[in-house]
Amino acid sequence: MKLTLKTLALGLITAASTATFAETAPASEHSVSGNIGILSSYNLRGITNAAENRGATLNGGLDYSHASGFYAGWWGSTLEYNTEGGTEFENDFYAGYNGSISEDLGYTVGLTYYYYYDIGTKDANGFETMIGLSYKDLSVTTQTLLEDTVWGNAGDTYIKASYSFPLPNDFSLDTALGLYAYEKNGDFVEGTTESFGFRHFDVGVSKDIGDTGIGASINYIIGGYDRYDVKQNNKVVFGLSYGF
Repeated sequence: MKLTLKTLALGLITAASTATFAETAPASEHSVSGNIGILSSYNLRGITNAAENRGATLNGGLDYSHASGFYAGWWGSTLEYNTEGGTEFENDFYAGYNGSISEDLGYTVGLTYYYYYDIGTKDANGFETMIGLSYKDLSVTTQTLLEDTVWGNAGDTYIKASYSFPLPNDFSLDTALGLYAYEKNGDFVEGTTESFGFRHFDVGVSKDIGDTGIGASINYIIGGYDRYDVKQNNKVVFGLSYGF
């Protein structure tokens, strides 16, 4: 959810007196971008023992941002909960605000609504807040569920720290650490044994393929523990995406 601005071209105007000057056109206040991709496995927040899909998943999204810092967007992914090759689909609708404290320090606040299509229940849908800070290539976010769902309890908070480091030849080293604070019981999820714990650690490499808009990635998930203290398996995930 990085704020992006479209920069218009510089206009060079030649005056009749042979004097010349450069004029900068105003930058657009609006920016729209999109993406579509394939993952070998969609593992929500490090859960590898019960992945959101049994095989490759197709995902994509659209993002709008304004020069003021406001942003909104949608992200979706195919799922395979009930049947092989089923029609289950996750929709994430989000909006918020990106701001800066200094040249290197920024913040974000937002709200996400999760809507799941054709999974057999409406109790998976719910709202979640998001608050984050970023310093250069390091970011830390907290996401707190606001209502009880079949996949979490109101008050469950996912904490994620991400850091990317540029490598030679346009490669990037990408890392992420995920932690979770749990509410013990809710309307649908009961018997939680853990209140806080290590969820996952990811390390991977990604690369943009020239100016094609295509990016490739490989990510290794070191599995942590879920809310019942069940150890998650380590897993390799491959990805291919196209941004526009």
